[in-house]
Amino acid sequence: MKILSASILLATVLQAGLVHADTIIEEVPDTAPGVSFGGISGFMAGAAAGGPVGAAIGAGLGWLVGAEVSRSTALGGQAYRVLRDDGEETVVRSPGQSWSPGDRVRIVGNRLVADVGAKPIDPVALSHR
Repeated sequence: MKILSASILLATVLQAGLVHADTIIEEVPDTAPGVSFGGISGFMAGAAAGGPVGAAIGAGLGWLVGAEVSRSTALGGQAYRVLRDDGEETVVRSPGQSWSPGDRVRIVGNRLVADVGAKPIDPVALSHR
């Protein structure tokens, strides 16, 4: 009986490590670096000029300006909207890596990794949303 229990426990633990492939839906602009830089710069400039109220206003304006500068100069990176195997959509940054809609990937940490064993999905099938 102990061997059967240990075998069932081992099988359960080994199955828990299996992951399913997620699917790239589309590429979206990644403005996180611009937003961060703009928000911090605006916060410091606003604090110097107007104290606590100026810091709050400066951070908000810096956030907006940083996002727009990042978009317009194409200095932002690449991010991808990913349909997870549980049906949830999420956006994942992927600097230095390029993906196409329909590619099968896994999310490891906060980066995308190709799922070697999965077949790509037709991008037309993803456009139902």
